[in-house]
Amino acid sequence: MLSAWRHQKKWAGFSVIELLVVTAVVVLLVGLLLPVVQQVRETGRRLSCQNNLKQIGLATAQFASAYRDRLPPGRIQKGNFKTVSWSSFFLEFMDHVDRQATWAPVRDPDLVTDDARLFLNADFRSPVNQKATKTKIRQYLCPSVSREESSRHNDTISESGEFYGMACIDYSGNAGVNPNEAHYLDHHGNLYPSNTGVLLLREVSSVNEGVPYRLITDGLSKTILIFEWSGVGLGGGQARGVWASGLNCNYVGHAHRNVSLINPPPAKVWDAGPNVPMFSDHPGGINVLMCDGSVHYLDAGTENYVVLALLTRASGEIVKGGS
Repeated sequence: MLSAWRHQKKWAGFSVIELLVVTAVVVLLVGLLLPVVQQVRETGRRLSCQNNLKQIGLATAQFASAYRDRLPPGRIQKGNFKTVSWSSFFLEFMDHVDRQATWAPVRDPDLVTDDARLFLNADFRSPVNQKATKTKIRQYLCPSVSREESSRHNDTISESGEFYGMACIDYSGNAGVNPNEAHYLDHHGNLYPSNTGVLLLREVSSVNEGVPYRLITDGLSKTILIFEWSGVGLGGGQARGVWASGLNCNYVGHAHRNVSLINPPPAKVWDAGPNVPMFSDHPGGINVLMCDGSVHYLDAGTENYVVLALLTRASGEIVKGGS
């Protein structure tokens, strides 16, 4: 009886070696599963980002329907104040957004009020616009963002100054191919002219002056409307990453030929001014919204000539197989 009891006690627990083996197996399984879990999470974030762009596309289509089949202008400048942005003009058409823009007269732009509307007849930096410009708009923020410019933290401008606390945007309007870089040539071998995109850098005085659909002769499904340019803060000091700022439409390109047009290192992205690569924290590519409202994932390995063709509205290139 005593011998049997001792035998049972001997096998009552794990030996040190067995425990080490089990631990090693568990660590190995966790190591194998963790990338899968991260990949699943990123897939969800990427789909959420695509949904943001789809909502922007729907709002843009409704804007165009209300404005004689014209897209919103890239920016408007009234008088001698900073421009207001394309992303301000169709807020009224977006679902689940509690901030609206208005052309109502402004008696005193220096007065801070509880009115949450963005007053388009005042400088977006004015105290009267403080509540609106400091409000984050979920549809303008990519959930995959992990790298932010030094002037931005947690999706707001963190650098002291006139833009402090303003909410950011991770999407840029497409003004076309940068016309100032000789290494970007069209399919005829010529330099691109200015404003070949659809949300233009030129400053107009009315929302009625956007690009009409009829001038997008390359095809609505073959022309980029919005692209990801995530993590931007001041963007070289000019508030290019603020959703209410008219400086968040850009030419695509870079002064250096060997810098990729899609997802180069962040140091090559944020301080480039109006001449920017496209950028996201999605692995291997970016989401883009086309003029027909469709959303596509543009792989970082896409040939430059294809990217350039998708950025222009009327250059006559043929892009086979879609984007």
